Amino acid sequence: MPPITTIERTPTGVRGLDELIEGGVPKGALVALTGDPGAGKTIFCLQYLYSGAMQHNEVGVYLSLEEKPEELIQTAAVFGWDYSPLVKSGKIIMQTIELYDFDKLRDSIEDLVTKSKAKRMVIDPGVIFHLYFEKELDARKRILSLGKMLKKLGVTTIITNENSTQQTGLFGLEEYVADGVILLYHTRIENRFQRSVGILKMRETKISDKLRPVRITQDGMEILPKEELFTE
Repeated sequence: MPPITTIERTPTGVRGLDELIEGGVPKGALVALTGDPGAGKTIFCLQYLYSGAMQHNEVGVYLSLEEKPEELIQTAAVFGWDYSPLVKSGKIIMQTIELYDFDKLRDSIEDLVTKSKAKRMVIDPGVIFHLYFEKELDARKRILSLGKMLKKLGVTTIITNENSTQQTGLFGLEEYVADGVILLYHTRIENRFQRSVGILKMRETKISDKLRPVRITQDGMEILPKEELFTE
């Protein structure tokens, strides 16, 4: 029998989630995090980078294509995550990118990750990629090149996506480029909504096909890995 190889993993820091994915995301993987507005994507990403810096001494990059660093830092503070000293020390790098040339954006990402030696990265929101391309074939080629570049750099990356837009996919990112796809849902139950998470795929990982409840508390996002949906 061939020797069993141990997959190195990057813990997400989202309580309960790592229990569902054998301890974390495979190191160097690219994960698409998809959800509707208000599902908790930004909270997830902030928690992921904060956990990496504080618990694993890993440099993280938050590349925002919409929100300014000050706005993200304020959001993090709501959950008790003090980003300011981490940003000042270079442990977490937050940038708003206003480039509408995809090749320049990709080169900027490569330069940023290489110089900072980052191990974790967030690109939020990925849906803005639709602004860069007119032809889908060109978009697929460029997104594929971005994915290959990120994997070559060895940075474990989360790219967010809105599932409520007319263009729900990211030019094949989820199907062909991403190593993992995590879905955040709002499910309506009578007069309220229940949050849940589903793991659609995760490379080299045994995953459950069940949706699991999600809570957002004063300490951030928490997955209830052993509870069924629709229970009080």
